[in-house]
Amino acid sequence: MIGKLILTIIIIGGGAFLLLSDSFEEYISPYANAAVYDIENIKNDPEVQSKFQQTLDVIYEKFSTIKFSLNDFLE
Repeated sequence: MIGKLILTIIIIGGGAFLLLSDSFEEYISPYANAAVYDIENIKNDPEVQSKFQQTLDVIYEKFSTIKFSLNDFLE
């Protein structure tokens, strides 16, 4: 119970800092720039693109299997 209370206080305190802070843009700007740079590098990496495509293929196969199973169940 105390752990949940501490976690709630941290979340609310962090949200209050982000919403009420005058220096929010100065605080978050370096992290946002780094994230954008990392995302651009990931988008341009062919190995990451192929692994992402493989992941999407697996997800599509699993969804189609579930769809066919539900169709068989409902008929």
